[in-house]
Amino acid sequence: MAFRSALLALVTAVSLSAWQPRPEPAAAEGKTADGAAPAPSARGEANGAGAPAAPVRAGLSGAAAMRNENVQVNLIDNDALKEANIRLGDSVTLVSQPLVENGYYATEHGRPPGESLTLRPAVASNWHGEIFEWLQNSVFNARKFFQVGAVKPSRQNRYGFRFSGPVGRLGSFSGNFAQRKSRGMVNGNVLVPLADERAPLATDPAVVPIVSRFLAAYPNELPNRLDFDPRALNTNSPQRIDETQAGLRWDRQALGGAFAASYALSRQTIHAFQLVAGQNPDTEIHEHRARMSWTRSLSPSTDANLGFQFNRVKSVLRPEPNAVGPRVRIGYQVEELGPDSQFPIDRAQNGWRWGAVFHRHLSGSRHTLTWGGDASRLQLNGIETNNSRGLFWFTNNFGRTAIENLRWGTPTTYEGTVGPMGRGFRNWEANAFVGDKWDLSPRLQIYYGLRYNLLTAPVEVNRFNDIPYACDCNNFSPRFSLAWRAAAAWVVRAGYTVSFAQIPGVTYQQVRYNLPVARYIQVQSPYLPDPLAGIDVMNPNVRTSPTYLASDLVSPYTHQYNFSLERRFGAGYLLRTAYIGGRSFKLLDGYMLNRAVPVDGIPLTTATVDQRRADPHYYDVKWVVNGGAAWMDAAQATVEFPYRKGLTWGTTYTFGKALDTGSDYSGTAANNDMIKGRAQSQFDDQRDKKGLSNFDSTHSLLFFYAWDLPHSFTAGGIGGWLARGWQLSGSMLAKSGTPLTLYVGSDSPGFGNVDGGSGERPNIADPSILGQTIGNPDTAPLILRRDRFAYVVPGESRGNLGRNVFRKGGIFNCNAALSKQWQWGARAERSVLFRAEAFNLTNHPQFDEPQRNLSSPAFGKITNTLNDGRVLQLGLRLIL
Repeated sequence: MAFRSALLALVTAVSLSAWQPRPEPAAAEGKTADGAAPAPSARGEANGAGAPAAPVRAGLSGAAAMRNENVQVNLIDNDALKEANIRLGDSVTLVSQPLVENGYYATEHGRPPGESLTLRPAVASNWHGEIFEWLQNSVFNARKFFQVGAVKPSRQNRYGFRFSGPVGRLGSFSGNFAQRKSRGMVNGNVLVPLADERAPLATDPAVVPIVSRFLAAYPNELPNRLDFDPRALNTNSPQRIDETQAGLRWDRQALGGAFAASYALSRQTIHAFQLVAGQNPDTEIHEHRARMSWTRSLSPSTDANLGFQFNRVKSVLRPEPNAVGPRVRIGYQVEELGPDSQFPIDRAQNGWRWGAVFHRHLSGSRHTLTWGGDASRLQLNGIETNNSRGLFWFTNNFGRTAIENLRWGTPTTYEGTVGPMGRGFRNWEANAFVGDKWDLSPRLQIYYGLRYNLLTAPVEVNRFNDIPYACDCNNFSPRFSLAWRAAAAWVVRAGYTVSFAQIPGVTYQQVRYNLPVARYIQVQSPYLPDPLAGIDVMNPNVRTSPTYLASDLVSPYTHQYNFSLERRFGAGYLLRTAYIGGRSFKLLDGYMLNRAVPVDGIPLTTATVDQRRADPHYYDVKWVVNGGAAWMDAAQATVEFPYRKGLTWGTTYTFGKALDTGSDYSGTAANNDMIKGRAQSQFDDQRDKKGLSNFDSTHSLLFFYAWDLPHSFTAGGIGGWLARGWQLSGSMLAKSGTPLTLYVGSDSPGFGNVDGGSGERPNIADPSILGQTIGNPDTAPLILRRDRFAYVVPGESRGNLGRNVFRKGGIFNCNAALSKQWQWGARAERSVLFRAEAFNLTNHPQFDEPQRNLSSPAFGKITNTLNDGRVLQLGLRLIL
């Protein structure tokens, strides 16, 4: 499920909304073989009191530019969701009626509701089909902002087909097949060693070849963007992506009801770009989804829906063959050598879910009841860990810079996991619910209900590790909404619910790092050729860095509420104003304890870190707790004009703020979340204070339109056929940039607090710059001047700079499409649709964050963009 949510977030972030006011044949409505329907319209029913069941979305993601390919995203856990949040900001969404049969955790931020248990009945009366082809080619694309030289060759082909139709007594079948093949070069910027920094300084014969291998991982090219940074290199690397999606669905009448069964397959293989050898993992993700449902009317007022689902996701992410082996970080002075610490991953997730939903309209009353429940069996199998390949930190230390220490082969720290990592976890989840839709009058409808959720603690099948927390069995989610058609045709809506999340598998599986089977080791000032020298890893009493789960760990939850007013005016245009809010509690958070502290008589150096820890049996002690809270409030106004005289358009403005204490709804307290979210000091109470969320975006304006182009060509024949029926459509998005936090970048004496880990923020010497937007490569270094900051003074536990007190550059993007549909046949049921689309039509760059580490020579400099340059693609669909 985590993969599906992440994939959905990524796909919607690069999609262009296709506004098509002209109706198309039923077979061309975009239904897939597993019953998925096209995305609901943003328009709610305003003429009646009934509230729309689907979320009313602002559509922000559909108006965004395509992501810059050199921003690597791994489609596991919540990685793609977090990347979209940082790149696009919050996508505030109004869900006016939270139904009891669905889950709604984080829907106020734009995440889709939980997947329905049953398939909607579908009957095909005639055969229909569609074939399509989309083409992207680099010859049509514009250069990126930092790109040196011409656009390098690349191409993308997407093609496939859909069909549906009856097969006599067997019922009806529908299916779909699509493939995407991407080939070509990815352009990006990396920081590389200067010409006089590419040879080892070490003299130890065992160290020299290792340092030489590290330095050889960088491109054999010298920096070529000296205007932005003396070490900045704009270069290119090949990437290959293959994706396949296929599905088949069967519908027929059986046992007095409607039976439906579907199977869907999704596969993705990525041979990732490597601007630096080993930079990104190669990826294989395979997903299988099987669903069956049966719907029957038990009486004229009662219907039953029974459903079963099986999902399997296999994820394999491994370093590419040229990777140097361990992860190597060089004080943010040159590009680190990867991939990230969490790779390799070889994981299989299986889920079985079955249940029932019943609906009954009470005879002679105005009540419609919904009740039912479902149960899921969840499995997580595989091998994954943090730093199984090892991690070397080269920092500013020993009186040298980080890159000098790399050349000398003198790392500050080594971290690694030792022991077998294969585990298998099992647990259960169950839901029960009951709801009532009460039509008090033709003008007033109230919906209320209660949903109960149970989540058991996982069990490791080999008994290698224990999960300390118990069943989370007291999760009650009240549901309430109303829709009232007030005076003067105004419609008032309000909704409230409490939504619960799962504890992700990537969170609880961290117990696999713990004794007795495995251990996580941290070594200060290690010997590069043998970082574990002198450590008996087989000794059960050897020092380790465990990850503990709190015994009272429970599911995060959110109070979600909204209020809206809407009305149609004049020619039918819709005005909607809304308030959307949320309060989240018990968010997953990670704390690192047992850090080194100043001790009288012991020098404050990195070499003495372990001597200055309170408990000599451990290095860092990591705790996963329900330590986070978050707040979101937003006001939203929408105007939508219906299709009239060939034109439809709409706009949505959102003003809001998202705050948290360091963890948000996408947090897992694992891997990078644990590292990036760590407090400056174990005594730091700043994490308990509110700060802007990573995805906070104060202002957001979306505009969309679709216009059937006028024409004066009245003649028949080929000329008229070609000239008539063109449509211009598009969208524009303008948003505030998301927040930015600055760090020291080194824990060493004279830089950080020397407690054994990174995370310190600097001291601010010029508070006048707080709150400024750092969004232009020319002005960013002028704002973030070094003299406006200071390192942590020896003996201090933290810097005084706050979290997320600056902002990255804003978003401005225009997408556009020109399309033409040719129809023929007695009822115009056949057509050919041509469509040309432009992403980031104005070729406007959305700049990435500046280098945020004060100890880096590149501090304050912006060297990348988050969006791609202008991209054109052509599409052709044949609908029969």
